[in-house]
Amino acid sequence: MASELTILNAMKQVIQCGLNECLPQNIEQISERNVEIDFPDTDQMPMKNMLYIVPNWANYETLTTESDNSTFNIAVFIVCRKDKPENLTEKVHLYFEALQNLIHSNTTLNGEVDFSTVDNVDFYYGVDGTRNVQAAEASISVHYTKDYI
Repeated sequence: MASELTILNAMKQVIQCGLNECLPQNIEQISERNVEIDFPDTDQMPMKNMLYIVPNWANYETLTTESDNSTFNIAVFIVCRKDKPENLTEKVHLYFEALQNLIHSNTTLNGEVDFSTVDNVDFYYGVDGTRNVQAAEASISVHYTKDYI
């Protein structure tokens, strides 16, 4: 049975294990430390390039008394810092493209959900009032059947 926490952890694992395969060779690879289920805090970033997974909203459409057709929206924040502004812009775009390709190639998040899609992205070229921190917020919708016991 899929739950929101299970889905967040599946998203984290898919990103940690698959994003590097979608990245071009000229960009820094990520490790497990670069992906967290947490809201971004640029002052507390453990690495200079981070992906933060944040639950946004959920919608439940009743199928039966024992299950719902569910949509769970997740925001994935890509935050880059400690580089020239032009390099940060390129990094944010390349990490987003890799994330988009990863979700497109693994829509079920390793079988945890029915399917997922990248709905949209917002780019932020000056976070905390400085161009030395740039970010993107990708909105990902995850569709699954939520069963009740």
